Amino acid sequence: MARPDSFLPLAQESGLIRPITDQIIERVMRDMGAMLAADRSLHIAINLAASEVCSGRFLPGLQQHMKSFNVLPGQVWLETTEGGYMHHQSAKLTLRKARALGHIAAVEDFDIGSSSLQSMGQLPLDALKIDKAFVNGIGMDGSVESLVSDVIEMATTLKLFVVAEGVETREQLDYLRAYNVHFAQGDLFAKALPIEAFEQYYRGETEDCREARDVFGLFPSFGG
Repeated sequence: MARPDSFLPLAQESGLIRPITDQIIERVMRDMGAMLAADRSLHIAINLAASEVCSGRFLPGLQQHMKSFNVLPGQVWLETTEGGYMHHQSAKLTLRKARALGHIAAVEDFDIGSSSLQSMGQLPLDALKIDKAFVNGIGMDGSVESLVSDVIEMATTLKLFVVAEGVETREQLDYLRAYNVHFAQGDLFAKALPIEAFEQYYRGETEDCREARDVFGLFPSFGG
């Protein structure tokens, strides 16, 4: 098993990221298409490399796959890192096109800094994801908690959805809920699951799912 950060930089440099992206989109629709079509409240997030966001070449193929499975654009969130498009006009254009089609655009691994906060309002975004590194500091580091609350407040002002990554404890969840974070994901709800196990989880057929409903009140967010 190889972690993505060990091979994705090479894939981007060599151009192999294009077939990898195509394979991910095809697999996501094959695995999740029927569930997404049956439940319009369900969404899946697809992580995109910066080069793919800049080129936008994945959009026609994604639209074709979604049409084949009767999946709505709003059920497919498109995620990339802040550095993927913060200063690239071509990437901003891609995200504007995607949003015009009905997709949700999200930024992850957000850098909590003054320059980033000032630039965020200029980006074509719908959602902001708070990195696990900052969520880990909740209940342990008051300065980190202050930063997290500032980011949540900023996102609320910009009318962005907020997603907290890497939630592992009930204390973290309670803090995030107190600040009206919209979605949370992490080991508190479930470990990463193969599609068969996720389908059982989603349908409420496991004890983990019932516990997640108890602590969260609704299904957490799942990224692809």
